[in-house]
Amino acid sequence: MSLIEKYDNSNIISIVNYANKLVGKTINNIIVSSPYDNTFKTKDKGSIGKIIEKHWFNIEPNSSPLPDFDKVSVELKIIPLIQQKTKIAVKERTKICSIDYKKLILETWDNSHAKEKLNKVLFIYYLYDKDNIRNSLIKKIDLWELNQGNNEFIIKYDWLNVQQKVKDGYAHELSESLCKVLAPARSGSGGKDKNGKLKDLVIQPIQKYRNDALKRSFALKQSFTNQRWNELNKKIKYESIIDSLHINEFDKFEDVILKNINKYEGKSIQELSNIFSLKISTRSKNQIATIIKKSIGFKSVKSTIKEFEQLGIMVKTIKVRKNNNYPFEAISFQTMKLKELIEENWEESTFKEYINKILFVPVYSENKDSTLGEKYIGKSFFWSPSIEEKSIIEREWNQYKSEVANGQCKVHEVVINSKKGFKEVSELSKESETTAIHMRPHGRDSNDRDVDSFGNSIVKQCFWLNKNFIQKLLNENS
Repeated sequence: MSLIEKYDNSNIISIVNYANKLVGKTINNIIVSSPYDNTFKTKDKGSIGKIIEKHWFNIEPNSSPLPDFDKVSVELKIIPLIQQKTKIAVKERTKICSIDYKKLILETWDNSHAKEKLNKVLFIYYLYDKDNIRNSLIKKIDLWELNQGNNEFIIKYDWLNVQQKVKDGYAHELSESLCKVLAPARSGSGGKDKNGKLKDLVIQPIQKYRNDALKRSFALKQSFTNQRWNELNKKIKYESIIDSLHINEFDKFEDVILKNINKYEGKSIQELSNIFSLKISTRSKNQIATIIKKSIGFKSVKSTIKEFEQLGIMVKTIKVRKNNNYPFEAISFQTMKLKELIEENWEESTFKEYINKILFVPVYSENKDSTLGEKYIGKSFFWSPSIEEKSIIEREWNQYKSEVANGQCKVHEVVINSKKGFKEVSELSKESETTAIHMRPHGRDSNDRDVDSFGNSIVKQCFWLNKNFIQKLLNENS
């Protein structure tokens, strides 16, 4: 029996039922049960997707603008997952379709190529096994629809934003940071040719400022598909801030959030806990986060803001010294595995995702140990790195990547006056030697350790935003 006879490609229910049979299978299971010749190449980034398309659904490789299951207008997208420290998460952004600049400026959203590809998508999530990708395991199937919830409300805004840039003659200035969810990601091999000229350049239709631009494709950002993955697994309780605050125009999204928070500027944590009838423990690590959720307009403090996850927005409170706008401490991010850091490149790095967009909420006090009545909320602001800031952060990220790759995580014991009698000091660059970010320990204790590729044992590390850099942001936004 041929594969095509196993399901009816003109019936959505049949397609989904057939796709569900993939759950629990490895890529190797699919290959060995297929009647087709295996041309599997482990170095081909899209090889797993091609295997599932050909060896399971009998879809031949093609460049058709139509959705993969064109009879029912359903697109097929294969999403890799990775095992992180405490959870499984989406590994990378998801390419939707190539951008044809000439056609894009003639389209409307409703008749656009991107919308046609996004109307209905059959997502297949698999757990990527980097040691042997044949052992990668299919975890879940999801038939996703653009018209569900606020999906189209968010995505259409990005598409219109990209289209307008191209219409205005700025296709050469497109970047992923321009968009919230549907990003114009670079396509092609990347890099420069032997003459130092950028590869993958095409002619743009409106040539006011430059005649060429980089090839790009529309892609769903990692944060968006990761939120969907979490929602499918029902591990997180979500609340839509768009619905809660009745936001009708997406370009006003950040303004509405800030308006709600900043009307409480100058009020103490104790005052706010009384306003919202919250019992705040002085020992609670989540005291500020709880207040923030209520000040934004959340119904439940146990909920996670759905759109913040979709848009990759991180919320960071900054404990700030009242008299000089200087933070009491640097801002930390999630710990990482050193061996994984040296395998990343900047464009697809975990840290680049973390700093995509941050909502900073300053909390001022005379000293770090002030009471709740003495700590008050400052002016909150959203921050994404400027071109200059991004360049500095990328350079320093690469600097630390090189240091880790060169074995500079090796620690030395320095004698100090403490119970232990010494502290461990690595050869990594210190905060005082960088402008924006630095690496230092962020483990639970000295026994919470990581090992680099040289076998050096060190307390788990993470990236931190430097205190001087945070002060600069506070001064610029106060």
